[in-house]
Amino acid sequence: MRKVSEDVLNRISEYIKQYSHDNNGQAPGMYEISEGLGIEKTRVYRYLILLRERGVVEYTGKGTLRLTDENGYVKACRGVRVPIYGSVICGTPEEEEQYNEGYMILPEDWTQNCDCFLLRAKGDSMKDIGVDPGDMVLVRRADGAEDGQVVVALTEDGNTLKRYREANGRPVLMAENSEWEAKRRKIVPKSLEIQGIAMKVIKDIV
Repeated sequence: MRKVSEDVLNRISEYIKQYSHDNNGQAPGMYEISEGLGIEKTRVYRYLILLRERGVVEYTGKGTLRLTDENGYVKACRGVRVPIYGSVICGTPEEEEQYNEGYMILPEDWTQNCDCFLLRAKGDSMKDIGVDPGDMVLVRRADGAEDGQVVVALTEDGNTLKRYREANGRPVLMAENSEWEAKRRKIVPKSLEIQGIAMKVIKDIV
């Protein structure tokens, strides 16, 4: 290998960290690093391999990087574009588009290669499991659920985020707020359409 420039190594490492911070965890590809730093792509590739050999990054050649620092690991992984809905989707692509507030790039492993969307939470019905107003809930699209899963569901009263239960062969939706009266926490819908399974909660620290 040609003479190594420690300055270039450091510049590439810092660029990857800054890029992933600014892009919700999405790692830069070789093209972005090359363009961002003004370094030819072949040289960027050689230095990424060297950083991998030193144990500074994990690099697959497909944009997946993992940088180490004095605090442990800073992970920058390939990201996916996930739509954000201010209220729960209603079904058709045309209807969904009306509720689309934009997109967020999330780590690919969060979505588990599934079709997902983000729901902006409203109300306090699920506060006991950490879902507060304004939080983003990552939801995997699904048309069915297992007992105990937290679901996005469409009932005769509209859309809701609740825990799905089965009681005496009937579906029941349960709120997770111990401050509510028992009868308020339990919903026995006349009609029910499962729209997705909640996977993660993304929140701001205040």
